[in-house]
Amino acid sequence: MRAFLDPGPGPEAPVSAGFIALLTWANIGAFVAFVPLLSLLVPLRAEVLAPGDKVGLLSQVALWGAVAASVANMAVGWASDRTRHRWGRRRPWIGAGLAGLVLAYALIAAAASPTALIVGVVAFQVAFNMMFAPLTATLADRVPDRQKGRVSAFLGLAAPMGAASGVLITAPPPGDGALRMALLAGMVLAGLLPFLIAYREPVRPAPEPTAERRGALSSDFGFAWASRFCLQIAASVVNAYMLYYLADYARYADHFPGSTVEAGLARLIALSTLLIVAAGFLGGLASDRFNRRRAFILLAAGLMATGLSVFAVWPAWPGPLVGYGLYGVGFGLYSTVDAALVAQVLPSRRDAARDLGVMNLTNTLPAVLAPLLALVALGPDRQAWPTLMGASALIALMGGLTVLGVRRVR
Repeated sequence: MRAFLDPGPGPEAPVSAGFIALLTWANIGAFVAFVPLLSLLVPLRAEVLAPGDKVGLLSQVALWGAVAASVANMAVGWASDRTRHRWGRRRPWIGAGLAGLVLAYALIAAAASPTALIVGVVAFQVAFNMMFAPLTATLADRVPDRQKGRVSAFLGLAAPMGAASGVLITAPPPGDGALRMALLAGMVLAGLLPFLIAYREPVRPAPEPTAERRGALSSDFGFAWASRFCLQIAASVVNAYMLYYLADYARYADHFPGSTVEAGLARLIALSTLLIVAAGFLGGLASDRFNRRRAFILLAAGLMATGLSVFAVWPAWPGPLVGYGLYGVGFGLYSTVDAALVAQVLPSRRDAARDLGVMNLTNTLPAVLAPLLALVALGPDRQAWPTLMGASALIALMGGLTVLGVRRVR
């Protein structure tokens, strides 16, 4: 396999097509690692282990997993910034995290009690963030601003591909959790190993911005953080509770006798994948072409909020399909353009993984708050789905408006 060594210190030197392909494939593997696990396999396991309070157990799993993810992401990001190894400062951590992922999958597959499931998910979050924190820093390490939208457009393929992988994960019989976990582990290894083998990091670090520019970027970084925080709360609600929404409020099984709810969710996600990919890819290219990020993020927030509102008021089929399509297009557009914007407003290039670890709190803290929001909004009978989806729509709109505070990126 050819090794791709990008010349120069970056991030002003343009990156090659080979680099973009490797990084894209690795990010697809990373999203495959967690999307079907947390949206399908863990909820199904929670339902088996706590049939009387599956929402309660899933909320505890999400809470402790998010705490572990937050700590691991920041700690590994800080450590990888300071790592000096012949493999580079990112690849050793990615390899260690990948090995830990396989072990964590085994723990989750063997979980025979609620406590064991929580332990397995915590182990997964530590290993995943050991891999993911240095991987995400590669965009800031190596990609110049004029290419960030384009590269983010390709990286935007990762989220929908990770979601679509749920179709393959649900192919084995429902009772065969070990086989599903083994299949998931194989897919993740296939995505990450080529990057580990072929990529060579540049020797010289990127030059630092001036003190004046760092100060301005710190302010922009704060607004970008708050914007992503709000939008990720809405995304966390969808990711964690859509399976239960379809089962308990949309009554998917009543509309489609003979089909399981998990298979229905996997198909729903797969059908929206083309829309997500198209919106994210075109949005990333357009944000480079017009040198604008904020307007695209505001549009994305509006689409996500509209989709969530459809979930709230139109549970009868095809309402969930329409809502998921609108939400998916918005999420695809948001995730691509936001990644480019965040990479542009990092205060320090040499501490990119550390700063991205702080930004990653916008992924993990919402994963803590979303279960709390769900427990309150759904009420004691866990059935007030319009309240939960309506509140999530308002939070998404707040995220879109907050990005307007970013000044140094249009």
